[in-house]
This record gives sequence, structure tokens and C-alpha cells, in this order.
Amino acid sequence: SQELEQSRQSLIVEEGKNLTIKCMSSKTLYGLYWYKQNYGEGLIFLMMLQKGGEEKSHEKITAKLDEKKQQSSMHITASEPSHAGIYLCGADAQ
Repeated sequence: SQELEQSRQSLIVEEGKNLTIKCMSSKTLYGLYWYKQNYGEGLIFLMMLQKGGEEKSHEKITAKLDEKKQQSSMHITASEPSHAGIYLCGADAQ
């Protein structure tokens, strides 16, 4: 079974500061998805990464997929109040 683990389960960040969240997999990643959930609301799809080394951006959020390390890192630059919420990763793996 596929196991995903996210670093930094809870984080308080000052406005304007940068932050990074990592999603690590127990198996090779063939596709990784980042979502955001605002408190009390449904999931918002942010981006999908499919190739090793691929990097995508969505507003001030950038994510990268590292197949060899079996992980993805999501980086928020100059955080804003609108970035508050819960971030989740999901994956396709074999």
C-alpha cells in the first residue's frame, strides 16, 4: 500500500515569510497532487506533478516533484492571509 507523509503537520507563519511543506512517499511517485482546504470547506485542487523534476506554480505557490527521493516539496513565497488553511498531498504510485 502507498504511504504518504507530510512534514510540518502544523505551522504558524508570519505574513510575508516563506514556507516549505514536503510530501514523502514510501514508493515511487508517478503522479502527485497538491490540494488546499480552507477551514470548514471542501478541497481545492492546486496542481498535479507527473514527471521527475517537474515544477509548477499556482499564484504564489510552487511545487516540485523529485522521483528519486520519492518526495515533493511545496513552497509558498511571501505568505498572505489567504494562504491560511490545510494543505494535503495525494499520489499515484505502484
